[in-house]
Amino acid sequence: MVRKSYKKTLKYIEKNRFKLLLLATFLAITLPAFGGKGLINNLLFAFSMSFLFIQSMVVASSKEKKNMPLRYLITIIMIIIFMLKPFGLNLKELDIIKLALLVLFFINITYYLIRFLIKAGRVNSDVIITSINIYLLMGIVAGNLAYLFYFLLPGSYNIPSTISDPNFVTFIYYSFITMSTVGYGDITPILPESQTLGYLMAVTGQLYVAIIIAFLVGKLLVAEQDKK
Repeated sequence: MVRKSYKKTLKYIEKNRFKLLLLATFLAITLPAFGGKGLINNLLFAFSMSFLFIQSMVVASSKEKKNMPLRYLITIIMIIIFMLKPFGLNLKELDIIKLALLVLFFINITYYLIRFLIKAGRVNSDVIITSINIYLLMGIVAGNLAYLFYFLLPGSYNIPSTISDPNFVTFIYYSFITMSTVGYGDITPILPESQTLGYLMAVTGQLYVAIIIAFLVGKLLVAEQDKK
């Protein structure tokens, strides 16, 4: 009975892996903002990111079994690192390592998702959801790069006094506002390095939207021609 339920659960996860990844991504970029400060916020952030790490690996390992044990080992290491802060280990050096690993991790996952899109034979719900996932993961990568610059290059951003403790939420907000070219102007890059990252984020965000729309429309037109 237990074995049957286990197989059924695995089948469900496999079938809905892209939807679950979208859910995990959405929770990771929204939940930490509503957890307040202190231990609860740290735990929410750690658990939401852990769910995102696990679901990312499920998606990336679904069709490519090669090096799967290594991928899951990396996922476990990432989860452990993110769990250290809620349990009292709060070091600047650890935050820098965590951000660098997070950027590399999600660049790899984004690369896999882009490959999936390119190989997709037709436009279906998984393709559309994956397109959204790529944009959201790009925002997470860009936000954490900005956060990494904040640590490594003191004074790289002008942050309003109302934000007393800049964190993951602060720079994810800055990332998506910049990628969408809304640009409220409350957080502004000052140093050449952070300014360069800022305009690259804006250009990448706009190019992605234009390219993905053209890509999806092209696949739809090809599918219609094949039917005829």
